[in-house]
Order: sequence, then C-alpha cells, then structure tokens
Amino acid sequence: MTETLASVQAAGPQAPSTDPLSKTTEVDPAELGRKRFTIAVLIGVIVIAVPYVWIACDQWTGKLDPFRSVSPSNFYELQAHALAAGRLYMRPGSLGIEAFRHDGRQYTYFGLFPSLIRMPIMAVTQRLDGKMTGPSIFLAWVMTAVFSSVLIWRIRVIAWGEAVVTRAEAAGHGILMASIMGGSVLMFLGADPYVYNEDFAWSVALTTGSIFALLGVLERPSWRRVAACGLLVLATILDRSTTGYACVIGALIVAGWFAFARSNRESRRWAFPMFLVGMVPLAVSCVVTYAKFGIPFGLPMADQVWTSINAHRRYFLAANGGKAFSVAFLPSTLTAYFQPAGIHLTSVFPYVALPTSPARGVGSVVLDQTYPTASAPASMPLLFLLACWGVVTSFRRHGPGRVYLTRVVILVAGGGAVGVLVWGYIAERYLADILPLLIVGSAIGMVELWRLLATRSRGLRVGALCIIVALGAYGVAANVSIGSAPTAQFNQNQLQNFISAQESFSGGALASQVITGSTMPYWAPAGKLFIANGCSGLYYSTGFSYNNSPGQQLQHQTWLPVELAPGIDHLFRAGFNTPLQAGAQPVTLLTYGSASVLMQPVRRSAILISVLDPGAPSVTWPVPYSGVVAVEPHRQYLIDIRTDPVQREITVTFGKEAVIHHYLAGTGPAIVHTFDSAAGSQPPWVAIKNLPPHKPRLQLCRSLAQSVAAQHTSGS
Repeated sequence: MTETLASVQAAGPQAPSTDPLSKTTEVDPAELGRKRFTIAVLIGVIVIAVPYVWIACDQWTGKLDPFRSVSPSNFYELQAHALAAGRLYMRPGSLGIEAFRHDGRQYTYFGLFPSLIRMPIMAVTQRLDGKMTGPSIFLAWVMTAVFSSVLIWRIRVIAWGEAVVTRAEAAGHGILMASIMGGSVLMFLGADPYVYNEDFAWSVALTTGSIFALLGVLERPSWRRVAACGLLVLATILDRSTTGYACVIGALIVAGWFAFARSNRESRRWAFPMFLVGMVPLAVSCVVTYAKFGIPFGLPMADQVWTSINAHRRYFLAANGGKAFSVAFLPSTLTAYFQPAGIHLTSVFPYVALPTSPARGVGSVVLDQTYPTASAPASMPLLFLLACWGVVTSFRRHGPGRVYLTRVVILVAGGGAVGVLVWGYIAERYLADILPLLIVGSAIGMVELWRLLATRSRGLRVGALCIIVALGAYGVAANVSIGSAPTAQFNQNQLQNFISAQESFSGGALASQVITGSTMPYWAPAGKLFIANGCSGLYYSTGFSYNNSPGQQLQHQTWLPVELAPGIDHLFRAGFNTPLQAGAQPVTLLTYGSASVLMQPVRRSAILISVLDPGAPSVTWPVPYSGVVAVEPHRQYLIDIRTDPVQREITVTFGKEAVIHHYLAGTGPAIVHTFDSAAGSQPPWVAIKNLPPHKPRLQLCRSLAQSVAAQHTSGS
C-alpha cells in the first residue's frame, strides 16, 4: 500500500481519465442557481394560479367558465371586424357612451393590440365574439409571469453576476413572483373580465416585457434583442398610449446612451437602430390617433358621447381648461394611490376590502370620477417596500455590479405611471399602470437584499425570509379578498353565494352591516346591506357614488339587488319570424302605471325595446331604450322585465344582457300583457309566451333580519 502511494506521488499529476464511467460528476453552481430560481418561481406562480383562476372563471357563480365575461366585453371584437373591413370607425351606437365622434363617425379610444390578437381566431369563427375578454386577460396574466420572471433573473445577473442562488434566496424570489401575480392589482383585473380591465392587463404584461427587452439591449446589444424590443414597444403603444409613450422615451434614451458613448465605442452602431425602435412605434401610434380623432396625441374628451350626456363631465373639463390631464390632480392621485392606510380591515368576511367610499379630491380640485381605491403601500406592501429599496439601489453612486443600467428602465416604468397620476380619474384598476414600476423596483430590491445577506449569519437570513413571507402572504390575502368581493357587475346568484359565505364565516358580525327601512338611501359605505320593508328586498352596497349622474342616483345604482320579493321579475319567451319588417306593429309587454315596455322590429333581423313615459323627473341618462338588438330566426330568447319599487328602477334583460336600466316613477302596479292566446292574435313577426314568475324564498333576508333583531335585543 505504501509502495503504491509512493509510486503515484512520484509519477506527478495524472492526465484526466477518458473513461466516461470514471468521470466525477460536478454540479455547475451557476446552473444549480438557475434551476433553484426557476423551480421557486414556478411554484410561486402555480400556487397563485389557483385563487386567480377561481376569481377569473368562477367568482361565486358556482361553476368554472373560462369564457366568463361581463359587459362591455365586445369592443375589441367590434374593432377587429372594422379592421378586417379596412376601417377604424364602428357602427353608430355600438360603443354606447364610450364612443368618440369625429367627422360624423364613431371610434373607440381603446388600443388596437387586443383586437389584432383576436383577428386570427375571428377569421376562423365568430362564435367567440364577446367571449374572448376573459381568456385574453388570462393570457396577459401568463405573459406578465413570463416577463417578470426573466426580468428578475436578468437584473440579478446584471447586479450580482452568476453568484450561487441559495435555497433561502430562491424562496424569496418565489414569494416575490407570488406577490406580483397574486398580491397585486392583477387579481382585481381578473375579477371583472371586461374591456376596461383587459386594457390594463395587457399594459402590465407588455410594459414589463418592453422593460426586459430594453434592459437586455443595454446589457448586451444584438440584432435579435433590438428587434424584440421594437416589437414589444410597438405592441405596448398600440395597447395603451401612456405606458407606450414611456417605452418610446426609454428606447430614445437608450439610443442616446449608445450615441454618446455611455457604454463602449463599439456600441455606438446601435444608436440608430434603437432610435428607430422608439420612433417607428411612435409614428404608427400618431397615424392611428390622427385617423381616429384628427390629432396626433391625446384624446379630445369633449368629443366623447358621455361628455354630451353628463353635465359633470362638461363641468370637469371646463374647470380644467378642457383637459383631463393636469398636475393639479397630483395631490389627489398621490394620496389615493400612495397613502399608507388606503385599505379597509373588517371583522366581516373576507376581512380585507377596498376603502368603503370613493377616493376624494384634495383641495378645491374638480375630478371627473372617483371610486373606492386601495393604495399601493397598503395592498401591495412587499412590492412597494422592495421597490423603494430598489430605486435607491439603482441610483446609488456605487451600486453593485452594473445595476446602474437599470436606471433607464426605472425611468421608463416611472414614466408609465405618470399618466394615471395626472389624470383626473381615480380607480382601483389604475394601479396597474404603477405595477411595472413596482415589479422592476422590487426585483432590484430583492436581489440587493440577498446580496447583502450573503455574508450575514444564517439567523439573519432566516429572519429576513420570514418577514418576506409575512408581507407577501398579507399582500396575497388582501388582493384575493379584494378580487373576490362584489363589484357593480355582480349578478344576483353571485351576490347570494357571496353573502351566504359572509354569513357562514363572519357569524353575527354581518348583522352590524345591515340597514333596515322603507326608503333606500342613495348611498351607503361599501359592504352595507339594506333590508327593505320587512324583507320585501335585500340589497348590497358597492360604495360607488352616483351624485354626479342624476339618473343613476335616482335609480339607487349604488345598491345591487340580492333577493327580491315576488312580483318584481316578469318573464317572457320570444321567438322571431324573420325577415322582420321595420315599422311593423310594436308589441306591448308590460305596463307600470303610465309607463309601458314596447318591443318593435327595426331591421330584417334586429329589434328595439323601449320604455315609454317612465314618469317624472325626466331622465336623459341612462336612456329608456335599448340599442339595436340582433336576433336570429326561430331562436328562443328569454326576456326579464324587472320593476323594482324600492330602487325606483326598471331593468330589461334580453337573453343574458341587460339592455335597459332606467328610472321608474310611481308604485305601479305592474300589469303583464298575456300572450298565451291563439297564435293568430299575436303579431306575425314574433311569437311570445308568458312564463311563470320565479318564487323567491328570501332566506338570506329573513336570516339577516333575525340576526339584526337578536342583536338589538341583546343590546337593549
């Protein structure tokens, strides 16, 4: 044994063996780090996908529906049809109050990108028209996950190189991804699958993708990276102009960075390509905007249909020089979006909610519309705190590695947030324009945190991870709660399921939220319940205020009906014999005092429903008639006419869509016209059948009324 060892030592170093079976398997630390990071990020996204999919596809309906949507959900399909026909304008009336009038035609202010990605599907089938908003928002959510994860890794490489990723750091990045995908406003956007939220969902995804691409060009320019950057910036500006302009400015800054040799001289040749990356999307956006509105930038707010209808909108524009953007709004928007206590904690399920009343203006400023809005620090604390640290790290004089490269993308993300801060409109969904700044900032902050902890004690690292877990878990819980709470788009089934859950999980605490009386108040804090006239109806308050829209206030639209007494809903089934003839005899479906509901044909395959003489005061908005409703021959349609004397509202639902919401004066009674007579007595263009009314049981209302009575008894 000794002789063998001596001979080996004498022989000196040995050449490595060529026998593959004798090779020692060594794990590359960089590869191990990437693997740990990838696994942690995937786990974070998959865990969050469970509540996200439930909120997006179910949300108290009782069934998972990937095509769930709420109105309006067809604007992008309408725009896609117009693009396929070689035009930008749409049929008059199809966009309702959202339309902008220019040169006698009507246009949408929404971007083209969501319409463009629909066009390949619509070329094959039109059966999904109006049903693609939910899947589109989900796809945007997935793309946000992809772009956020690769952005975090790119920032780590830039700031820290290929240093080993420990298990604790990987867990921290997984929690960060869970916070981005579920502990942020993305949950709220998924809750209401309609065009307003789809716009923002894609803005988050595309802005984050553009930031990733811009940082990649700064890190190591190549033709592939420049081309990808150009496509992403173009997609961003075609989706949402404010964040798109920020990305354009970012591309021009990068071009200047290269042109003035902020990097090495070899990189100067990338200045002109990056100049084109900024200018080509900007030129395309200007052409589209000019074709729509006759101006290259901005929106002519005076030309919107809503402006011609709503007196407050006109007052708002007059008070602000005809513009909806102003730095005078900054105190109000900064307070709403960044105050430390901008959330509502309650003993009633789901325990965390949006503020119970709309955001308020600061000072004497006149705002357009405001809604209950959570602040970023209160609803997204992990992202906000890490982002603050990340911004400081990025602009620190001697930051780690090449972290100075992130300054440009911090400015891009911050520029994208400026639009909502100077816009005289405050709403929860507008936090989405601030989210890219929180994503890139928190990524820098998380990387810097673990870089500093790398040389610290194990106990300190464990403590830091516990704090990250606590803040991340709170953010997820808060945003899942916000996303699961009722919105103005909830139907009765959703409300009943939600309030049943509240009653089960909150115990007697829910009784404290109940108001009783014979006269419904015009407004109440969000989450309040109103029991009318000893359970003739149960209603839920959204907290939305309609004091700037008199017609909606008269209808008590702050309140959503949960349970209604018998005699409120009146059901019909109609089948149409096409081709219809415009001018044919209208059919009266129902009368209520002096009011009557008429249905008449207006085209070969379209009808109009209207409410005549609904009573004083006269209300111009909402209008007492539907838009033109397309019908198919021999198909059966359900018509529900609701005459609610508590809300003072008449609602007409045709199929699954409410086509009329209008003020209804008087006390009735409602008289349903009977159509169960011989077919010859009905108009030749339609066959109508009366259906038996629903028999509501009012279980929730009675249960809550008993809880309120018990509470009063124990209190006395």
